[in-house]
Amino acid sequence: MKTAYLAALAFALIPPLSSPGSAQEAEPFFAGKTITLVVPSGAGGGYDTYARTLGRHFPKHIPGHPAIVVQNVPGGGGMVAANNLFNVAPKDGTAIAMLASSSFLVAALGERLAKFDNLKFTPIGNMSEEFDTCSVWRTSGIYNANDFLTKEVIIGSEGIGSNSQTFPMGMNEELGAKLKIIPGYGGTQARATAMERGELQGACGIFVSTLASLFERQLGDGTLRVVLQMGLSRSPKYPDVPNALELAPDENSKAALGLMFAQLALGRPIMAPPGLPSERADVLSKAFAETMADPEFLVDAERMKIDTRWFGPARMTEVMQQMEAAPEPVKARVRKMLNIAQP
Repeated sequence: MKTAYLAALAFALIPPLSSPGSAQEAEPFFAGKTITLVVPSGAGGGYDTYARTLGRHFPKHIPGHPAIVVQNVPGGGGMVAANNLFNVAPKDGTAIAMLASSSFLVAALGERLAKFDNLKFTPIGNMSEEFDTCSVWRTSGIYNANDFLTKEVIIGSEGIGSNSQTFPMGMNEELGAKLKIIPGYGGTQARATAMERGELQGACGIFVSTLASLFERQLGDGTLRVVLQMGLSRSPKYPDVPNALELAPDENSKAALGLMFAQLALGRPIMAPPGLPSERADVLSKAFAETMADPEFLVDAERMKIDTRWFGPARMTEVMQQMEAAPEPVKARVRKMLNIAQP
């Protein structure tokens, strides 16, 4: 992958469209209904916070004003939620999900546990682009990126396919890190508690927005330190923290890490199952766009300390297409580092 490929991951925002008759046609259907909004992790984490904030405001913009119930479906680093949405959930607009961005990467690489096709989901809207981080607890003895990448550090992960596992595996392979990854910590709060108990020294796979929302005090008093970040650039909130992409030793490593980090553009994606009637998809994406501009939602988002760098279905599709279209040698390199069998 060359610089042009990485640059192609920065896309123009294209707002969602809807046909004039969609709202009138959808109102009788959604009236009195309940929409289930699935979250791919446990309660209290970043995905959960975003989904519940959306759920408080989304219904008033949907014709018929259905109720929204948030359902936590953790497992497989988000894979369980994605598989269920694609294969099991009703395809009538009453089931949507905020999927883990990592699910799209492993599916694009051909992971056999991903029983879905990225490009057949029905995109509704993405609440925010993201940057990822690696953070350490104050008792870890790790103070900066150099320490983190040269010493053995015990970190926790949510499991196969999650950023908390794939990103550290990538850094071990491409940056020569010595991260000892312990799976089975099902959510951000679980890993934070384990760090506080001394079971873990740190954790990766925690979005910048999640840190701001859930760990403001710990960041402020130095209990939790951000030592490394992931993305196609540095987060404006951490301009002095190195980005793992900058530390790649050569162009091949940079290309592999760039493909891994491309998924972060889909930081908080709302998807519906494949086969959702186009008029209902239009109605939901229009309602999503209206929610993102709703002053009451924006006040709530600020209160919850969540970012809203949102965009619509067209760009979501383009991000997924770019991951699917990555050069095969780059995909093969990422498969190797993540132990994903050739499809």
